[in-house]
Amino acid sequence: MKRRLSHPDQFKINSQSPILNGIDYSTTRYKKYLSYIVSQYNSKLVRVYSKIRFNIININILNILSLCLRGKKRILDIGCGFGLFGCYFAGLYPEIYYIGYDLNENRINMANETASRLGLTNVQFNVGDARSINIAENYDAILMIDLLHHIDDQSKLNLIERCTQHLTSDGRLIIKDITTHPFPKLAFTWILDVMMTKGFDMWYWDEKKFYSTLSPYFNRIETYPITDWLPYPHIVYLCENVSI
Repeated sequence: MKRRLSHPDQFKINSQSPILNGIDYSTTRYKKYLSYIVSQYNSKLVRVYSKIRFNIININILNILSLCLRGKKRILDIGCGFGLFGCYFAGLYPEIYYIGYDLNENRINMANETASRLGLTNVQFNVGDARSINIAENYDAILMIDLLHHIDDQSKLNLIERCTQHLTSDGRLIIKDITTHPFPKLAFTWILDVMMTKGFDMWYWDEKKFYSTLSPYFNRIETYPITDWLPYPHIVYLCENVSI
């Protein structure tokens, strides 16, 4: 089968991408809705962290992820943290069913409590380790946001393979992670990761490594670099199989 893949040396935002058609860069309503969700967390620390995070990260990440999820009903989020993205998307799109997993039981409890407080019945959060998670069903989309650089390379390869086995025929694998260049941005990110995780081991991949790993499973891989005012080298990978 002939493959149409973005060459890794040409990774950039494609304004003609069908995913980005109709993107709304007027972000006021997204920010207001996100602020409302953040306000429902009992933990002051989480509220402060969330506000800081989304003041740092370009709000268009939410627009891009929303459009990547467009038309998808069953969504799995591996490494969901305290459920901020899950609550956001479940509230924004009541027709979806959103399932999140995270290793940290306290974060999962917080996520479920907040979802209940928001009256969301289409989202569920569970405790699970990404390195050994048992994916029992098929999903229209699987998300991994800022997860993969925290797990070792072999576990990463195993997880990606498991995810591809549990996507529907038109399903999408959506990865937001860190790239390795330019080096000053990577060094800055590594310092913050060490501060947040209290560990020194991070497994960052560049675009070529992601490309070589993902291309055996998907015939279209699109990438969307995210720019913000702090030097984070964020990038979103949208992976799917399309009719050719």
